[in-house]
Amino acid sequence: MAELRRLGLDIFSVKGKGYRLAHPLSLLDEERLKASLGEHLALWSEVGSTNDVLKAEKAPPNGAVVLAECQTAGRGRRGQNWVSPFGAHLYFSLFWQMDSRHAALQGLSLVAGVAVANAINATLGDAVRLKWPNDIYHNGRKLGGILVELVGQANGPVNIIIGVGLNVAMPLDAARQVDQPWTDLQQIYNRLVDRTELANQVISRLRDALATFSEKGLAAFVDDWNRLDCFWGQAVVLKNEQSQQVGICRGIESDGALLLEAGGQVSRIYGGELSMRSHDGITG
Repeated sequence: MAELRRLGLDIFSVKGKGYRLAHPLSLLDEERLKASLGEHLALWSEVGSTNDVLKAEKAPPNGAVVLAECQTAGRGRRGQNWVSPFGAHLYFSLFWQMDSRHAALQGLSLVAGVAVANAINATLGDAVRLKWPNDIYHNGRKLGGILVELVGQANGPVNIIIGVGLNVAMPLDAARQVDQPWTDLQQIYNRLVDRTELANQVISRLRDALATFSEKGLAAFVDDWNRLDCFWGQAVVLKNEQSQQVGICRGIESDGALLLEAGGQVSRIYGGELSMRSHDGITG
């Protein structure tokens, strides 16, 4: 019982009947995944991090994928912990190689965000949006995130690991560990979500998007990203380590820069944390 709780499962006791799961447990179907996505796919019960598992593989092909039912050391942007309970959400990493580190750095996480959001919206209904630079959002709450890690020489081909985490059905015990407003697909769509079908759709779209990105660059995705931008046209605050700026969000430029309008001038921003500006001037 302690092991099940360690994995993040919600368990309750029923008098005279023992213990039960608070919610049905539906595991990822490896056979269905491989039938749709091919054999270059590994499904683990538990890992530290899917990114780390994929980085340890020798010469994986483009599009190779590692999925896990649970991560014990999942991480997000800036090394933040990514809560990864067993059998509840979607955690995977995908390998891609590009000829140039410079090209890979120009908006790769934005491209991945477009692919993930479009896959969810096409599969479940148009409800999911993006928050610059790499968050999947719905109504001001975080649904998922993307972590891009580059491995390779400065002047040669670069190996890219793209980690994706999506909240599908958050267990109560896991929810208590999350330190920011969150949501999950089950809440958004008010239905049970087939995680295997979701994985098929998201990974397929991501592979297609990366192939397009390798050929055409970020410019092919700017319109889509701006359409999905949850803050477009709204007053926002951008914070970094030294200062904060207030302005109107105007989407992204073809090099991945955030466009922030203030005082009639538009600035190009390449880093920082974006949030909505409230009416009383306090950010959230």
